[in-house]
Amino acid sequence: MSNTAAEIPFIPALYASSREDAQIDMLVLHFTDGPSMEDCVAIFQDPERRVSCHYIVGLDGAILQMVRDEDCAWHCGVSTWRGREGCNRWSLGIEIVNWGRLRKKNGRFYCWPEDYGTPYSGLPPVSAGGDWWAPYPSGQVEQVESLSRLLVERHRIPLENIVRHSDIAPDRKIDPGPAFPWARFKTSMSQIIAGRW
Repeated sequence: MSNTAAEIPFIPALYASSREDAQIDMLVLHFTDGPSMEDCVAIFQDPERRVSCHYIVGLDGAILQMVRDEDCAWHCGVSTWRGREGCNRWSLGIEIVNWGRLRKKNGRFYCWPEDYGTPYSGLPPVSAGGDWWAPYPSGQVEQVESLSRLLVERHRIPLENIVRHSDIAPDRKIDPGPAFPWARFKTSMSQIIAGRW
């Protein structure tokens, strides 16, 4: 990572709460369903939205923190993992700036706002699972891996608790989607942990 944890800028989200003595032992990856870090920050500072996340990684690899690790961010919603419900209390959340699923109409690609009425402008979409998806730039993926490595080591998070939002809320969520190199990411995390805990 190009900067240390102490150098990651912090802008507070509106909503966070106490972990109530729950130990951090999960890492959850999300995508933003939006175009920019600024858009995501605005959502996390909107009193109507009542959502937040610990970290955001921009398309250019920039990292921003919005909820302190020791506090509970509101990023999982209704969720279950390995017999526990309400995963916010135990988890850290990383939002990755990405439009997610796209729709192709009349030779052009569109994003979800306004019922997929927003024209997509970005890197060429990738096809996976019968849908089109916004890709993740390689530099952004590298920063997600670097940030995750730092958090996994800091909190000794086990490999089986490094998950996607779609893993803990499969009926509601699809993020970070098939364009994210999940197998590579999990291999990288397993090499970090490598039986150390």
